[in-house]
Amino acid sequence: MFIGHYAPALAARALPNAPGLAAGFIAVQLIDVGFMTLTLLGIEKWAVNLTLPGLNPLDFYYMPYTHSLLATALWGLAFGLAYALFVPAGKRLAGGIIIFALVVSHWLLDLPVHRPDLGLIGDDAHKYGFSLWNWPLIAAPLELAVFGGAMAIYIGATRPRNWLGNITPWIFVVVLVGAQVFNWLGAPPASTVEFASLGLLAYAVVAVLGLAMDATREVIPKET
Repeated sequence: MFIGHYAPALAARALPNAPGLAAGFIAVQLIDVGFMTLTLLGIEKWAVNLTLPGLNPLDFYYMPYTHSLLATALWGLAFGLAYALFVPAGKRLAGGIIIFALVVSHWLLDLPVHRPDLGLIGDDAHKYGFSLWNWPLIAAPLELAVFGGAMAIYIGATRPRNWLGNITPWIFVVVLVGAQVFNWLGAPPASTVEFASLGLLAYAVVAVLGLAMDATREVIPKET
């Protein structure tokens, strides 16, 4: 899953004291940022397996430090506390909790699509995953629907600050859908360096797009 992970951050923008999109986008992909980094260091492992059916011919066979539920919660706790240090006092509690929830949402959204490679505590003997990647005609429309629904919530909860605010969401959609199609149809990565570099670059680009959307759109105030 790629663009589906951004759905919680888009939808959360409608909540009071919610973090900006850039922080939210980093939060929802934080454990993948960690995974990419740890693979470069040779700590977590993956391999191409062309015998796997359906989407994503990658076997994520060792990622206890990022993709176990306990590890994900610890990453979320750390990022939530770090976020709270840099925002006004009135937004710390709500913002930190939302950031924590966004980080944990990654594991919860991975669960339906991943093959059984998600542990609960670490490199557990029994891992979880409902394997929707094996059925592309279910997985692909589901991910697009989750992303599209969240975009609708975001558009409904915000308004343009200027004329660019009418354009930036569509730039965002085109870039993310294009990246997702490349992810589905492109050749498997040839090396760990290629895999991690492209992934980290994609996450950085999306975070920048989040900054652009926040600069050109604002949350519509709630009527009291």
